[in-house]
Amino acid sequence: MSASAPSLVARVRAWFGLTQAELALYLGISPSLVRDLETNRRPLTPAVRAALLPLLLQLPPPQVPADPGPGAALPPPAPAPDAADLDFRRRECRHRAERLLAQADALVARAHVAARWAAALPALLPPDPDTAAPDALPAASPAAQALAAALAQAADAFDPTRAPDHARWLRGWLTFRARPLPAADVTGCLRLRAQAAGLLAEAAALDAALLPAVEN
Repeated sequence: MSASAPSLVARVRAWFGLTQAELALYLGISPSLVRDLETNRRPLTPAVRAALLPLLLQLPPPQVPADPGPGAALPPPAPAPDAADLDFRRRECRHRAERLLAQADALVARAHVAARWAAALPALLPPDPDTAAPDALPAASPAAQALAAALAQAADAFDPTRAPDHARWLRGWLTFRARPLPAADVTGCLRLRAQAAGLLAEAAALDAALLPAVEN
């Protein structure tokens, strides 16, 4: 029994991209015999060896892998690619990436506006009429004083509850404006940018693929 026979059969299959059933058809034997030959359970018969010889003669040295590996170039002669199709996909990738980045930028802009409101909030919040006694209120900032004056001016003399009600509403409104982005929006922003980066990378790869296509 030849110790190298199974590896030779396996190398032939790998090099020519054959399944065991396909190699069995080529050799005129059963798939089970091909399996036995590859696992060294059966020796190569003279008839099988003769049928296999034309393929064996095409094999490169054992150190040459059958798998060309990731990123390998197409073997010659390869037909020219469809430049119009590649260009259409490149434009589509860039267009979709621009839309995704615009959505992400809108979320970032919202976050910046909220951060500005949050920074200004201490100076803008009117006194809480429900929790703070007038005598216990700290000295207000100029902005808060101006806001309180505007609230007092807007109060209806015949409805003394209007100013406190408006102050309550304004506190809630200002607090709402200062809310940071929800976690779901932060996640969405990162995903949008990641998707856009993938599309732009694809467009760049298509740029490189189109150069030889245009030159040819």
